[in-house]
Amino acid sequence: MSDYIPDELLIEILARLPVASLLRFQSVCKSWYSLITNPGFVTKHLIQSIADGKRNGDKLLVRLYDINKARYLLLNDDDKFGGEYLEFEFPFKIPVAYFRVVGRCNGLLCVAGDYFTDKAQIMIWNPSTRKSVTLPMAPKPQGPHMCVYGFGSHPTTHEYEVIRIQYEIIEMGEYEFKLPPKVEIYTRGTRSWRGISSAVPSYRIVNYMWCQAFVDGAVHWVAYETCVGGGVRNLIMLFNMASETFCEFKLPPTLAYQPPPSLSIKKFGQSLAVLCSGPRDAGGCCIWVMKEYGVAESWTKLFSSNLLGMPNKTLGFRRNGEILLASDNSLASYAPGTNTLATTGIRGSSLAFYVDPFMQTLVLV
Repeated sequence: MSDYIPDELLIEILARLPVASLLRFQSVCKSWYSLITNPGFVTKHLIQSIADGKRNGDKLLVRLYDINKARYLLLNDDDKFGGEYLEFEFPFKIPVAYFRVVGRCNGLLCVAGDYFTDKAQIMIWNPSTRKSVTLPMAPKPQGPHMCVYGFGSHPTTHEYEVIRIQYEIIEMGEYEFKLPPKVEIYTRGTRSWRGISSAVPSYRIVNYMWCQAFVDGAVHWVAYETCVGGGVRNLIMLFNMASETFCEFKLPPTLAYQPPPSLSIKKFGQSLAVLCSGPRDAGGCCIWVMKEYGVAESWTKLFSSNLLGMPNKTLGFRRNGEILLASDNSLASYAPGTNTLATTGIRGSSLAFYVDPFMQTLVLV
């Protein structure tokens, strides 16, 4: 590989370089190409990237819709936030108006389009390497349906998996669903869909606005159940990748009886966070973090605000403690300490914004 640098030292040096440099270095010679594309090196680079991210903070991936076109921007979370960014080219040329970001894991994005039909396209995409794979079609549902997805990796095999929760619609106008839903899982190792044997809870996940968070080897969604006498109770429903079983976490009483569409779930550091966006006429929002995983008593209110007269949707967090909002079809950053709101100049449909920390990796799909 080199007459002057020991292979072990060269590997240590390359493992600390950014993805863009490594992609260029694949063209240096055949031996460098073999090294950089080797699964062992990809794993080593991933481990190094995770360690560097914990020290330096991740970049932020922003997905927006601008004139019916999806754009994916990678922003540095620093003083120039919003002013400079790298734009990824969306690779899927499928005639569908909207692709949902299902989730992210180790530099991979799972995106799904046309999720109300039997022609749903699901892709796993590494924007940094510009490589992707389209999953085979899942078994065709019978009759009208709605699907909710989850994405993560198995904690032992490290294979990437997609979960599909399929709700059969029994009353189209009111979107009443048959319970419990049907659940299938796709594993990259087997390259096929299969059902699970464990019991599926009879909870509903918020239609249209569902989101997920992959934490501690499990996919989490905000779900709800109908209470006796009317009304609903919100909770967190989770699917454990290792045991392939469902479980639930309680929410703080403040969130348990909010309108389900006002809630979303995120990963905050290594913890779970639930974001509540207030009514449009009040613009109120709050964020709760589960300090100790699985312990309901550890829920802590991180932030609350009421930006009067300003409709907004809570999107996520910045490294400096500011809160990211979709406000008036623009990405904005809110500083709780000074109660000030600064727009970034990045514009798109408020309902279609997606923001999450993102780590560039060489992970293969």
